[in-house]
Amino acid sequence: MIDTRQELIGALHEAAEIEHGLMIQYLFPALSLKKRTDEDITAPQLALVRSWEATILGVAVEEMGHLGTVCNLLAAIGEGPHLGRPNFPQTVGYYPFPFDLVEFGDEALYRMLVFELPRGEPLPPPPHVPVEARTAALRLAPDPLEYQYVGELYDKICHGFAVIPEDELFIGPPAAQVGDTWSVALDLRPVVDRAAALAALDDIIEDGEGAPGDRAGSHYDRFRTIRRQYAEQGYFAAARPVVRNPQTREHRDADPGGTLLTHEPAVRVAEVFNMAYAVTLTVLQQVFSPAGESQEQREVLKASAGQLMSTAVRPLAEVLTELPAFTDDDGPRAAPTFELYGEVTLSPFREARWTLLLERLDALADEASDLALVHPRLGSIGQTLSFLRRRIVEVAR
Repeated sequence: MIDTRQELIGALHEAAEIEHGLMIQYLFPALSLKKRTDEDITAPQLALVRSWEATILGVAVEEMGHLGTVCNLLAAIGEGPHLGRPNFPQTVGYYPFPFDLVEFGDEALYRMLVFELPRGEPLPPPPHVPVEARTAALRLAPDPLEYQYVGELYDKICHGFAVIPEDELFIGPPAAQVGDTWSVALDLRPVVDRAAALAALDDIIEDGEGAPGDRAGSHYDRFRTIRRQYAEQGYFAAARPVVRNPQTREHRDADPGGTLLTHEPAVRVAEVFNMAYAVTLTVLQQVFSPAGESQEQREVLKASAGQLMSTAVRPLAEVLTELPAFTDDDGPRAAPTFELYGEVTLSPFREARWTLLLERLDALADEASDLALVHPRLGSIGQTLSFLRRRIVEVAR
């Protein structure tokens, strides 16, 4: 069991990576869904697909809030945020369940249910398209950290917050934590003491599993409803034919099994997507790791993170699902790769932070604009990023 600060920090790092990874594994199938009736889908089916997309994206937003709350928990006990993670796929050995980017379908829905499985609930029926079951136990120093489901990990974290002396544990500055003033409601929980920490953890658990005897509205319940509706509709082809675990290159921290994109325009757009994703993480890192930034600067950074996700990350992902994955234009489609080409880092020097961020935004806007001929949406994305950069310049001075 967790009973030292070091063990608690390690478990919270694990929880941050889990929440980050789950968020992406929900975004990927949602963004792979078909968007138009000319994609061999009827109008009633499209209406249902749109409702599924909205539900899954809503859960992804809540996972983002969970990640923010975990960062607040880390800040409360004196540690910085943890926004890094290994690249996909992670099939065995790193987490006790596989992490893959899979298009919308019964396999993806089965995975979602397993991720959010309430304690004591039996495993859901296997997916309509059978997949090989894979499990592994995770080992982390200094003591083994073993769990099979997300709720089980949080139970262990709750134990750590309950048994470590309160007057020794909460050493982080409260001002470093982030409240719930975002463009969307993330339900972030500031943490100043044991009671607040346990309440925040209970909120995360109940969002995913629901309360004992009342699963209504939980992630598990929402995914179970979608899976039932999908089965009732005969498992129709609701998603674009995107490749599994797309990559622009091989990664040392990813398991074999990724799909290397070879269509040059798709590779370039995927690299822009990854740059936008990485810049978003950098902005969030600066929000959660203040080094003298004013409240106005932090609020602009928070707004910028939301704008990056809605005006760059999401549209770039949708563009990718319309591009070929390989040189054959009639083959499968590309998809957002969510690759990290290096560690998520942040300069400890306040002025350098702004300079580095503006440099990255400038390069991102230029590259998106240069790709306007690949897809008409890319030019407008570049213009939006330029506007966003100018807004940051105003507060960075």
